[in-house]
Amino acid sequence: MAGPNLDPSRSSNPEKKDSVAEAVARIVREHGRASRAQVARILGLSPSTVGRVADRLVEQGILLEAGSSQVGRTGRPSFLLEFNPRVGSVLAVDLRLTEAYAVRADLAGTVLAKGGRTLPLQQGTADVAALLDLLHGLLPEGSQGPPLHAIVLGAPSIVDSTTGEVEWAPSLGWKNLPLGQVIGDEFRVPVRVENDVNLAALGEFWKGIAQGTRNMVFVSIGTGIGAGIVIEGKLYHGASHAAGEVSYFVSDINTLRDNAGQIGTLEMRVGREGIIRLSHLLAQRYPASRLADLIRQVEGDLRAQDVFSLALEGDPAAQVVFREAVDLLSVVICNLSVVLDPEVIVLGGPSDWKWSALVDAIRARIGAALLRPVNLQPTALGRDAVVLGAVYLALDANQVFPKRRHQGGLSGPS
Repeated sequence: MAGPNLDPSRSSNPEKKDSVAEAVARIVREHGRASRAQVARILGLSPSTVGRVADRLVEQGILLEAGSSQVGRTGRPSFLLEFNPRVGSVLAVDLRLTEAYAVRADLAGTVLAKGGRTLPLQQGTADVAALLDLLHGLLPEGSQGPPLHAIVLGAPSIVDSTTGEVEWAPSLGWKNLPLGQVIGDEFRVPVRVENDVNLAALGEFWKGIAQGTRNMVFVSIGTGIGAGIVIEGKLYHGASHAAGEVSYFVSDINTLRDNAGQIGTLEMRVGREGIIRLSHLLAQRYPASRLADLIRQVEGDLRAQDVFSLALEGDPAAQVVFREAVDLLSVVICNLSVVLDPEVIVLGGPSDWKWSALVDAIRARIGAALLRPVNLQPTALGRDAVVLGAVYLALDANQVFPKRRHQGGLSGPS
């Protein structure tokens, strides 16, 4: 199983916190397949040491022997090693506006089970009951399937990833909720709670359009607007865990006169509520438009992607809404590009809408405004970006060895 970054020079010095066994398993996982001699060279360890460790990992089922590679013309064949993704599994959860979408996946990201559950949207730990039921329903019966090694949840909020506390999730009505502790007490495995857009960034970084990069940004458009930032292969959280909260971007001078509020001035304009508010205003102004017809049909259940689709089909009222969103998102993309200079900026969200159309419109709007062109791409993973990023986060935190399990935060990229 090859990871997104296969430069051996970046793996030559295992982190001090890694044991030799963890370092060997990590190198094999990152490189897909490798001989014992290759692993020893990368880690700077003696072949005999790596050989003993690798043999023990094979006995434990963490590594597999997969064929052989001839060493030289007359040398004895050397068995290749590969990581066993079925040595464990991860429960990955995407908490959305009114529902939780969850998968159980092996350590290669292969989905073994999936499901969803409507959330009651109350306040307090009692809200988590529906989530716990969902997670229990995804676990295999008895000893079937790989054992559960970690749970990672993506929440639409500012979260403290070191404690697992959801500091403020307006769409869910959660504030200062110790979600990681509640889930950890129930399942007795390491738990990580992370911002959902951060996980989507890791998903695209690992399995999506940003594979092979070191620096990238994922911009999510859904209930709100946010960004996940990966710098030198690691998530960037910022000093107060609020990096990427682009809903608070200052888009013009007038914004400086506004109170940011609970969700941010920009999100009030280009997030779901802002788009719906502007759509209703345009429908009143153009009562004969298809947008006005749609609003009358759905009776309060209007979706931003439906408005955008009408715009692409040529409805003038919907096109006004779409152009406003494109203008504001272009400002976001330009500012992120100038400040971070990422290799790629990925645009997506929790829906399976055709994001390429929005990307094309933003590219055209930006034009030649920047010194260097922006490499803006639509999501390749769609609604699965968050859960795949959750699996990658568990992997990157070395949750392969049961002896290292502990309650509380699940160590990982920071």
